[in-house]
Amino acid sequence: MSFPKDFLWGVATAAAQVEGGAAEDGRSPSIWDTFAKQRGKMQHAKYFPTACNSYHIFDRDLDNLKRLGVNSYRMSISWSRVLPNGTGRLNQKGVDYYKRVFDKLNEAGIKPNVTLYHWDLPQVLEDRGGWANRDCIGWFGEYAEKMFRLFSDAVPMWVTVNEPIATYMGYGKGKFAPGHCDEKLGNQARHNLLVAHGHGVEAFRACADRSSAIGIVIDIWKRYPSVPTRAALEMVKDEDERNWKFYTDPVLGKGYSDYILNALEREGTLMDIQEEDYRYMQTPIDFYGLNIYNRVVVSGGKDDREEKRKLLQGGNVQETKGGYYPKVVYDVTKMLREMYQLKIPIYITENGMAGVPFELRSMNGRINDERRIRYIREYLRWIEKAIGDGFDIRGYYHWSLMDNFEWRAGFFMRYGLIHTDYKTFRTQWKKSAYFYRDFIKEHMLP
Repeated sequence: MSFPKDFLWGVATAAAQVEGGAAEDGRSPSIWDTFAKQRGKMQHAKYFPTACNSYHIFDRDLDNLKRLGVNSYRMSISWSRVLPNGTGRLNQKGVDYYKRVFDKLNEAGIKPNVTLYHWDLPQVLEDRGGWANRDCIGWFGEYAEKMFRLFSDAVPMWVTVNEPIATYMGYGKGKFAPGHCDEKLGNQARHNLLVAHGHGVEAFRACADRSSAIGIVIDIWKRYPSVPTRAALEMVKDEDERNWKFYTDPVLGKGYSDYILNALEREGTLMDIQEEDYRYMQTPIDFYGLNIYNRVVVSGGKDDREEKRKLLQGGNVQETKGGYYPKVVYDVTKMLREMYQLKIPIYITENGMAGVPFELRSMNGRINDERRIRYIREYLRWIEKAIGDGFDIRGYYHWSLMDNFEWRAGFFMRYGLIHTDYKTFRTQWKKSAYFYRDFIKEHMLP
């Protein structure tokens, strides 16, 4: 295989999933702190105040990053740690924590790739309406500007928002924080989030270091019909329009499609769109972050919508029995280039697969996650092919560095290259970590 000389080899985490220190040093609760405490909301876990304890022992994480040989680390800032009131006065202890982290990464030659919003809105802002309140656009803009002014000299890559669909799932479906279940509210929230993204990019252009770059991260679940019937093809189109295209279309300059606007209007769930919103949403970005795990195969049922939604294969490969389809990364990058005439680079900002709590250990105590190794190898083969065919892909971040708090799945699902003991916070390399280390060493050009 061959990869570009400046290719970024990385791993990814998020603040709410690894930091812990949930009520320490001035940090206020996020919507996920509140959500996780509510009975019946979590599938496999209780509250997560300690997570992986990275807030206290980041040096453990740094040591693992160095040993892996990565040259970039994707992470996020906890909004409520740096701005406990959501707006206004900074929390100096929170600021100092991130300054130490960024300084240590840069000293180690590991480029920070920092996400501003990875789903953990301060609860104090949710109490004021959260993302369903248009004022949240301005709150995010203020937060973004403060972070750029504080850290632009230490952070060469920024992401405004990770996977905006999570906001819809939190306001429209009740499956994620804050747990609302109102379709119109969900559509308004995700629209406001996209407008906030644009405000964040404008703040970046106004005050950040000119040598740094900013983008957005969107997850794409490419759908394939199990049989190319009319019903299946219609379902593929409908699901694409309601999911990844809802975010990618306006961000890449196409605006919302007539299809989705008409559908939401018929359903009575159309969001309020102000005239200037389109300008903000399509504010030019420097790169497109692609989170991609697997394909989704759609059956296309004959009766009601729920039947049409039947999935034969897909998801984040959360079940060991589930299949995976590595060619999807090639198909999606090709689709982006052709559909949007994409002129900016793509970074694969998340890719990985889960294991269950008791991943297979050998007699010598090693965790032999051979299936994860095959998964990584095959996806990288298709990424290399895409690069060879002229697709501008400039980095790969494995999800995740270590096992962590996986949102509603709690600590049950383990995506890490490195095993986490949640009682002692000790880590153990899985076989996949050694594989990834050796792969990077072999393919990182001098």
